[in-house]
Formats: sequence, structure tokens, C-alpha cells
Amino acid sequence: MSQTILIETNEDLKKIFALNLQTFVGTDVIHRKNAEDALELLRILPQVALIIAKCKVGNEETALKIHQYIKNEGLNTQLLVIGECPGLADETLCLQEPVSWEILIKQAASHLGVTLQDATTKVKPDYFPVGIYYFYDIQRTPCDVYIRIKKGHNDYQYVKRIHSKDIFDKQDIQKYEDQGLQEFFIPKDYIQYFTTFVTNNLVAKLEREDLTLEDRILTTANAHEIVRDKIQQMGLDQAAIDLSDASINSMVKSVKHSPEVSNLLKFVFSNKVSYAYQHCHLLALMCHYVLSKQSWYKQEHLEILSFVSFFSDVTIKSHQQMQISALKELAESSLTDEEKHQVMNHAADAVAILDHHPEASEYIKTVLLQSHGKTDGIGFEENPTEELHPLSKVFIIADCFVKTLLNPAMPSSKREILPLLYARFTNPSYQKIIKALEQKFQ
Repeated sequence: MSQTILIETNEDLKKIFALNLQTFVGTDVIHRKNAEDALELLRILPQVALIIAKCKVGNEETALKIHQYIKNEGLNTQLLVIGECPGLADETLCLQEPVSWEILIKQAASHLGVTLQDATTKVKPDYFPVGIYYFYDIQRTPCDVYIRIKKGHNDYQYVKRIHSKDIFDKQDIQKYEDQGLQEFFIPKDYIQYFTTFVTNNLVAKLEREDLTLEDRILTTANAHEIVRDKIQQMGLDQAAIDLSDASINSMVKSVKHSPEVSNLLKFVFSNKVSYAYQHCHLLALMCHYVLSKQSWYKQEHLEILSFVSFFSDVTIKSHQQMQISALKELAESSLTDEEKHQVMNHAADAVAILDHHPEASEYIKTVLLQSHGKTDGIGFEENPTEELHPLSKVFIIADCFVKTLLNPAMPSSKREILPLLYARFTNPSYQKIIKALEQKFQ
């Protein structure tokens, strides 16, 4: 099997491209972040057959650097560029974005000298990768679990590391993670059984009343990652619905008894909680702070805003996408056109996903649709109007506060953040919400 290096910053496209490259082209896909990362591997594996790379990653001239290295070293490695790259237009094929997976696969097959008809007859992989976080909250598995070891050129061996009857804990799993392991492999015939087993165990754990606050937060964070993974790969199935419901209920419990923000931040950072869940949990917590100051507050309001917080970024993956809260930030970002489109539409896309969730009321969908100040869920409003739903206003202020707090380039002091909110959101009801939030930090 040939090897292909893929440099794609969009997590959704990365999964789609990799799956179809392996399935239809029969090439083994190796993910790399940028040119430097790819060239480091290429120095070790000069026999890599194809590199598919973004024209630019951030400010790096990714494709140009890779092309120059291949040329200088006299390698036979082919290069396929995603995005317009004028400096390479006469040297290699550059596909204009957005690139459909069908076109990318067709061109990759051509570069590798493979016909798609031949590729579809290849033996499908016997093992499927699963993220290491799937193992954090289970103590055994319903099947044997493997790691993949490279033996030589195009030669891999799957070595059993966990037996179906083995008992382990999170510390055992983290030892693998500390060694750089990011995923285990499950036999193809057991993958559905395995994911159902993990989901059922997580739901049962989240519904326990005896969890410590710290364990509840970490378990909910892992469940949040698995729900996002499921939705982005397969959509909202029943397992994802069950796990999201248990996660949201657990999050409501932990928010009510959450430690002070500074202590919470220390906890989630030291335990490597994902940015996605840091944002989700802090967002629900800030909403709770504001709601507790309102005379009209009811328990269902926290449940609604926790639901919205859980699903608000479910269609986007990268930290850079999640950090954006204004059109100016989006325009000045280094995101691709496709990634910018995802950010612009992510509220509307999330509402479309929730059409398949039985607990997602029109009330919840309205708040989510208006979560960035627009009534159609597309784009961002710099200074939202008074016409929005009261809970949408609470969410908007909390979201902006949390994104500023989590951004290392922005003020980290609560008292420094609040003036920024007062300056941006000038309509009376928003000013009152900021005042309610300010009372928490006086």
C-alpha cells in the first residue's frame, strides 16, 4: 500500500478525505499539521508517494516549501495542492477551493497511477481507529484492542495491547498517551459493539449521584468529545442522543456546584480538558451566574442554556474556529474559505442537526439560532438588537465573555473583560446583563 501525507486544517474535511483516500485509492494516509511537520517525516520516509497539502497553513507557504524540498532532494514524491497557489501553478496541480472529496480522490488516484475501479476491489481495513479518550471512563472492553506498529515500507502490524477480559483504569490509558499514542484500533466486526458499550457505560456513570465534582466534570468532558465525534462522523444517532442528554444533565449538576472561575480554569487546564468543553462548561456557568440575578429565573432556563451551550459548536472542530465571535475576527483570520463558511453557518447548522433530537424544543432552537445576534443563525451581529429572546441575550454576553477569557491574546482579568463588553453591547437590556455578570466579580 502506498503512503500519502495529508495536510488539511479543517477537521471535517480531513476525516472525509482520509476515509475516501484509504477506501477508494488504497493509500495509507498520514496526517501532518504543516510543511515543517511533513518534511520531518519525509526525511525519514522519502518513499512517500504523494503529499496533499494546503497552499498555506496560517502564514506558512506550505505547498511552496514542500515543492522546493522535493525538487532539491530529487524525490519522486508527487504533490497535490489544495487552494490557488500562483507560485506553483506551472509546476503542479492546484485545486481551487472548496474542493469536493470526489475531485480530490480522482486526482489523487491519477497521481498514484491507480484506477478507482481497481481500488474499490481492495480489501478494506480489518481495524478501525478510535480516539484514546474513548477509554478514559471504562475499565474493560467487550473486545480485544490493538495498537498499530510500522514494520517497514507499507507494512504494518496490529499488536494486541488490551484483552477483552483485562481490567484497567484511566492512569493505565494515560501511560499510552504520554508515549505519544493518540488512538487504539478495534477489529472491524466489533466497532459498533464497542462504541455502544462505551456510550452505555458513560451514560450510566453520568447518571450516578455519588460522583465527585471533579470526576463529573472530566467524565462530562469526555462524553462531550465522543458526542461531537459521533455527530461529525455519522450524524445524530440514538446513541449520541442518549449520551448528550446524560451529559447535559450532568453539566447542569456540576455548574450549580462549580468552583470559582479561577480554580475551575486551573482544574480544566491541568487535566487537559479540550477547548471545546472548556468553552461549553464555562459558558453554561456564566449563564448560570447571570440567570441567578434575574427575578424571572426558573430552573428550566439553566437547562435550556446548558443544552444550547453543549450543541453550539458541534459542527466545527478547530480551536481557531471556536474562538471567533465577530465578523471582523473572521475576516482577519487565516481560516480557509470553507472554514469561514462553517463558522458563518454553524448556529444554523447546529439547529438543523437538532431537528433529529426529540428533546430539542422550538424554544431551544430559537435561542441557538440567535446565539450570535442574528435571527437566521448565519453570521455575527456586532451590537445585537433588543428584539432577540431574553435567553439569547444572556447566551451572547456569556459567550463573548468566555471566548475573551480563554483567548491568551486578550485580557484575562474579569474586571478587564467587562469594559470590553460594555463598549460593544450598548443596548439597554445587554448592559443590564453585563451588570448582573459584573456583580459576580465585585
